[in-house]
Order: sequence, then structure tokens, then C-alpha cells
Amino acid sequence: MPEDRRESFYHDRLREAGPGYGNFDLLSAELTLDLIHTCEMFHQLTARYFADFGLSKSSLNILMVLRHCGSDGMQLHELGELLLVSRANITGVVDHLEEKGYVKRVVYASDRRARYATITRKAEALLDEFIPVHYRNINMLLQELTDGEKEMLQSLLKKTRASLRAHSQDFYGREAAAVRGAEG
Repeated sequence: MPEDRRESFYHDRLREAGPGYGNFDLLSAELTLDLIHTCEMFHQLTARYFADFGLSKSSLNILMVLRHCGSDGMQLHELGELLLVSRANITGVVDHLEEKGYVKRVVYASDRRARYATITRKAEALLDEFIPVHYRNINMLLQELTDGEKEMLQSLLKKTRASLRAHSQDFYGREAAAVRGAEG
């Protein structure tokens, strides 16, 4: 893969312009940029072969959760809580999966208010074909990292997610910044 000019472009802009802003921390800004760039690059590369199977990140996430939740399926609200991707479009993704014959919506007599989603045999067969390809591809994409580096990166990402959760209520936008600026 040819050198990606975006990395040097954005890092150079950070170094040039960043120090002119209050609260600027070069390492935090570069790390944020690197996380976004890496995630976007990974998504673009994996989306290529996901599309060959008619899958998206969201649809794969839903099918994998349903595959491992038991034969009764899972309530849609509970499914939404377990997704690694946005929950906002769960109904649309489940509708699409149902149209393709990969998911069935079920209402059980014991609880008519709850809607469940279950995986179909057709989806099981798709996953049996897709998963080995997926593992081969992610192994190939990450082959430059040693096992120790993968473990270290995994640990650092876990620590980063914990920090994000711990401070998710601490950050603020324009309105709060204006109030805090007036107070200071």
C-alpha cells in the first residue's frame, strides 16, 4: 500500500497550529488523530470484503450476538445494549436482515409485549463461510505486530476506553465553554 499523505499532513498541521489554542497537548491531539485514522483505515479495508458477503459492521455485529445468545434469540432492546456499533439504527438493520432471510422476529406467548430476534439457518451458513475469511484477513492486516505488541495495544485500548467512560460527562461544548469562560 502506498504511503498515505494524510498522516504527515495532519500531524504537521497539529504541530503548526495547535500551540496557538488553549489547552493544547500535542501528544493527546496526535493520539486522537492516530486513533481516528487507524479505525477509519481498518474499516475501509474490512468493508471491502464485508460487502462481498452482503454484510456491514452493524449487520455482522447483530448476527454474531444472535448466534451466541441461545435458541430463543434476544429481545431487541437487549440486543441494542450489546452492540459494538451505533444502536440508533438497530430497527433498520434488523429489518434489512429480516428481508434477506437472516433474522426472524418472534413474539413468544409467555411475553407478548417483548419482540425477539433470532438468527436463521441461512445466516448461520453465511457466518460459517464469512468467519474464516474474516480471521484470515485480520491476521494478514495485523501481521506486522508481534503477539506482545498486540497484547500491549489491546491493554492500552482497554485503558483508553476506561478513561473515555470515566470522563464522558466531564467534557463540554460551546454553551458550557461560554459559561465557564464568563466565570473565569
